[in-house]
Amino acid sequence: MKLLLSLCLLTGVFLNTSAQVSRNIKIINDSYLRTNSIVQFKLKPTGGTENLYLLDKYNQKYPVQFLKDGYACAILNLLPGEVKDYKLIKEKNPASKAEILLTAAEAKFMVKGKQVIGFQTGKKELPAGIEPVFQRGGYIFPVLSPSGLSVADDYPLNHKHHHGIWAAWTKTEFEGRHPDFWNMGDKTGTVLFEGIKKTEPGAVFASLESRNAYYDQSINPNKKVLDEDWKIKVYNIPDAETPYYLFDLELRQNLSGSSALKLPEYLYGGLGFRGNGDWNGVGNTSFLSSEGKDLTNGHATTSNWVHISGKIDGKLSGITILSHPDNFRSPQPMRIHPSEPFFCYAPSQAGNFEIKPGKAYVAKYRFIVYDGKPDIEFIQNMWDNYSNQLIVK
Repeated sequence: MKLLLSLCLLTGVFLNTSAQVSRNIKIINDSYLRTNSIVQFKLKPTGGTENLYLLDKYNQKYPVQFLKDGYACAILNLLPGEVKDYKLIKEKNPASKAEILLTAAEAKFMVKGKQVIGFQTGKKELPAGIEPVFQRGGYIFPVLSPSGLSVADDYPLNHKHHHGIWAAWTKTEFEGRHPDFWNMGDKTGTVLFEGIKKTEPGAVFASLESRNAYYDQSINPNKKVLDEDWKIKVYNIPDAETPYYLFDLELRQNLSGSSALKLPEYLYGGLGFRGNGDWNGVGNTSFLSSEGKDLTNGHATTSNWVHISGKIDGKLSGITILSHPDNFRSPQPMRIHPSEPFFCYAPSQAGNFEIKPGKAYVAKYRFIVYDGKPDIEFIQNMWDNYSNQLIVK
């Protein structure tokens, strides 16, 4: 299997309206194999920005998508130590795009005509047996494999507050009170979806930016504690020998007022994942961490990545979660449930900390979804490239 990574180029390239620019884009790779790598480079648009490609000496074309602050990106292939030149060209025929389909209840991320993930707004009808107190939005569900299997669950009856890929804090102290934003059934805290701020389709990725609000419900009137901004990117990965989906999530939490949110040492709280309902029960979910830990010995240990898998309708599928090395207390501690398909990267396991005024809590994760057995070499390569960003001299 192949890997993907964000890389930065230090060379500037300027776009004109002709089919080809006046400069090559030169990429110098280091010792890592970087296949299907997201390469970022300086590019100042002065004309149309649609239907742009990087062209290599083999006439292989790679779609280009513009970013903020004078950068663009493409998904490229680089061998260890390789020096590669590209030319920027414009064509009439557009590349296929990663897209977002918006409904009142969900934002669907689509790649090559297939849904990869959904982003829930909190407006879908609750399943039978779920009380209104558990209704929420601002999380990722479904999470689909290339064969169309749903590796995540939503509103499971044995943990009604679990939602695909979501975030919340459990044990907290705020102005002398103790709102629990995780266990919403206790009615001391909740997380409300406030809205989608921006969506963008593109030849390289589709992105969404949104906001959640954390409310202390133990006081009347309820008081907002945190503003939580989400940034999601789903990548348009070229065909690979073993197909996989890949997407990024960045969480940024800022205090809504001047009072700090204290987060005492606790078992779980942070980024959560809930696996497919078929994975319920002892022995039905497999966990494998970067340190070789599993269901029997992985809980309360730390890891750079974890793979979670099980059979769905008799077929094996799973998800790998990479925790960015810049994350607080990286490598972060893990909560692994002994009998349910629940996982959490829980920095509060390592002791007390606070979210303070003027200082954002930022956490970044990368997700890889594919069918079949976990490929450790592939996962480790993905992690190596995620944690060792290439600098082009």
